Amino acid sequence: MEVTVKERKIGFTPTYDIEAPGATYNAHKAFFAMNDHLEITHGDQVVATIQGLFSPLRDKHEFQLADGRTYQYERKQLWKPVDTCEGNGESYTIYEHKGLKCSVFRQDRQIAAFEKNRVVWGNGNEYQIQMDSDADLIVILCIVLTINSGDDQNDETVTIDFGNIGPEARPFDESWEPR
Repeated sequence: MEVTVKERKIGFTPTYDIEAPGATYNAHKAFFAMNDHLEITHGDQVVATIQGLFSPLRDKHEFQLADGRTYQYERKQLWKPVDTCEGNGESYTIYEHKGLKCSVFRQDRQIAAFEKNRVVWGNGNEYQIQMDSDADLIVILCIVLTINSGDDQNDETVTIDFGNIGPEARPFDESWEPR
């Protein structure tokens, strides 16, 4: 399954348009939130809330899904960027690779990969996501939006993003294909 997340280039708060097969979602960040606070909506219904948690050393967020599931997201390694997302009896590991690619594993199996655009006009980050058809779309969207929320907002310039130029915990598997 292929999913596209596009951040609107201009606006007071980050707003995203999300296209998935057979569905359209939106996400927006709260205007005066001290920590990150994003809501993902499908029509008028909130399907997930992402809440940034205070942590002086680690990036931490909580995902609350409309069906009652809750996940804890945390940066585990800074030098070789690795994040985890745990909850509802599931464990996800997110690896940032060289450049602008990330991969998502559930337990020990890769279920998704995504890539960010290199040239950004204003806030216009874009993500192309490939994921297994049985992967949880809402959890994957929460992961992508949380990673994007760490980027500085840049309303009026052109930015060239080189991505991760440091070491990586795991190389990107170019041969991986979604199931």
